[in-house]
Amino acid sequence: MKSDKILIILGFHTWGLGMKKNFSIGFKLSTLFVFLATTGCAEYHRRVLGDMEARGPEFTRVLAEEYCELGTIEEDIMYDECSANYYFLKAICAKEGRYPPPTILENWDIHPDKMPELATARQRLMRAMQLGASTVAPHLAAHAQTHFDCWVEQQSEGWQKEDISSCRHEFYKAIAEVELMLKGGAHKVTPAHSVLFNNNSSHLTHEAIQIVDAVAIDAKSRHILLVGRTDKVGDVNHNKDLSKQRAAAVKKELVRRGMSPHLITIKAEGETPGPKVDTHNRRVDIIFLDSQ
Repeated sequence: MKSDKILIILGFHTWGLGMKKNFSIGFKLSTLFVFLATTGCAEYHRRVLGDMEARGPEFTRVLAEEYCELGTIEEDIMYDECSANYYFLKAICAKEGRYPPPTILENWDIHPDKMPELATARQRLMRAMQLGASTVAPHLAAHAQTHFDCWVEQQSEGWQKEDISSCRHEFYKAIAEVELMLKGGAHKVTPAHSVLFNNNSSHLTHEAIQIVDAVAIDAKSRHILLVGRTDKVGDVNHNKDLSKQRAAAVKKELVRRGMSPHLITIKAEGETPGPKVDTHNRRVDIIFLDSQ
């Protein structure tokens, strides 16, 4: 954020004071608190936050912790008073047990070519919340929301490419896990396809390539989770890494065939329960996270 941004939060409305940016968070403040918010007094709100007792469900408690962490980074490391203030105020709302919705994109100065992906991401997040993500997967849902907001804030600034990439990656990783949990978890979801691998290999066979080709044709705009697995032969840590390599190999081929990389999330499951040696366990499960 830049220094000419001002934050006033009252109810669920954002009020303009002739400044470049306005933001909506969704909680009520006293007159004094509103005045202090306009001054960008991040340290004040940080102290208020520290003196509060956490209330509400696990989801809002985790939200409060993660927003506080983001605010602390902005204040102590980035020296960005306005961004820190923004996160601390959202943390206060969550710590009171109330839900501060994800950032409203229209209130931010974001380059038009970045808006479609962010808009789709926000819709994806809100859909998960409506389906009960805050109850089914409170930690993951909170992580997805805070890192969506982080992604938006960093994208608005536009120059810290590594931070934009990190927040974006964390959002996609978390929201995919949330959606998987909403379906019952990895062990209860029947994959749409499975790609098999040879022993101790992440190389795609001819048969595997045929499956990838079919998926790329049928699912160009769908959100996909690739779950890499191995059998129990070999070292556990090696197998964990191998399962990641297998999932990454499938993602690479899907991207080469025209799929957007941000639609594809990989998960390294490592060793699959069952027999020590099982050809079927050396695989990548392809799971469609959205319905069609």
